[in-house]
Amino acid sequence: MKKPFAILSALALTLALLCPAAAAGSPVLRIQGGGGSAQLTLQNLGNQEVNSVQLELTLEGSYPQASFSQGGGSGTYSHCKVDASGSQTTITLYIDSVKTLNQSGTASLGTLTLGGGYTAPSSAQLTILDHGLNGGGPANSIPVQVASDSSPGWSDSSSSDYPIRVTSGGHGTITVRPSRAERGETVTVTARPDSGFQLSALTAAAGGRELTLRDKGDGSFTFTMPGSAVEVRGIFTASAPVKLPFTDVEKGIWYYDAVQYVYENGLMAGTSADTFSPDLATSRGMIVTILYRLAGSPAVGASNFTDVPANQYYSAAVAWAAANRVVSGYGDGRFGPNDPITREQMALILQGYARLEGRDVSARADLSAYTDAGKVSDYALEAIRWARAVGLINGTSATTLTPGGTATRAQAAVIFRGFCENVVSGG
Repeated sequence: MKKPFAILSALALTLALLCPAAAAGSPVLRIQGGGGSAQLTLQNLGNQEVNSVQLELTLEGSYPQASFSQGGGSGTYSHCKVDASGSQTTITLYIDSVKTLNQSGTASLGTLTLGGGYTAPSSAQLTILDHGLNGGGPANSIPVQVASDSSPGWSDSSSSDYPIRVTSGGHGTITVRPSRAERGETVTVTARPDSGFQLSALTAAAGGRELTLRDKGDGSFTFTMPGSAVEVRGIFTASAPVKLPFTDVEKGIWYYDAVQYVYENGLMAGTSADTFSPDLATSRGMIVTILYRLAGSPAVGASNFTDVPANQYYSAAVAWAAANRVVSGYGDGRFGPNDPITREQMALILQGYARLEGRDVSARADLSAYTDAGKVSDYALEAIRWARAVGLINGTSATTLTPGGTATRAQAAVIFRGFCENVVSGG
């Protein structure tokens, strides 16, 4: 359930910004930089608590490669949506932070990179959102004054970090973390081929010099960031189908292709050497472990949950998911790793991972056709609406959602195949 105070604070700030008499001047977007990148800072926000914002920038010119790097550190999520059509570009930034962004009326947002040339935004619109990135729309949007301290032609050299660009020929996804890094920082590259394909080549180069990639397993590689921009290239080629070793997954059954996908991509293994146990209920620990593998199994510390001991198969996965706000516990210090996961819990966790990957999670479906829509828990309502809108979770019948129902391993395989191909891959 969303915190009433956070929602009221967001509404109060929106009203304050809309009413000149209640605010000390209009909000100001300060742009500082030169060359290809600039720091974005919001000023004149007053003293209200602000954790989540939507900022829409309109620029003259075409900047399809524009990107944004958050400035809030750990616990901050951001997504950059670019619409470059004709001679104008609209860049929409979504920023959500565990910590309050607003410090004495000022919020440091992060770095905007246009990918070539420079022009100051001709207009900017601000919307204060709640922690679910809800509350947007034209009615809640307010104009922002743009003040540029940038010299003509933003420069990457104005910052101590450098961009990492990714290209591939399709048939798989390549992600890098972080998307910008300082010299000497370790960068993780994760390659995920589509079903029926394999990674045949992966390179990272800076200034024509190829960097050393260290294979960490599970499709994850690392390199040390040089003092310049890096381009990561990957090539995926068709591979021979992997024959499933499971005697309990018959060819032609509705979940066969999904099981083959998650097995080939190392997301789900069997419950034994020759069984998959498709009808076995899926636990919260299992789902988080699958996402952890999808993320490349990065190194993490221990979690703070009282029921997640060290050295369990899910221990590192739960710690990673909690640290990155992909999951939360029950609110009493427990995570419940062995509890069967419900459909609404799975929707919330998948939305959290999609947000972490920088995917647009703003889609919402109308649930009025389902007679049990009122049974969806408050904390999971927006996640269920999103999962339904992108086709990850369908009704159990034409009129029921069954939000508290559990998911079998076969159902989880189907959901994860759709999630990887249509959400994580940006399809």
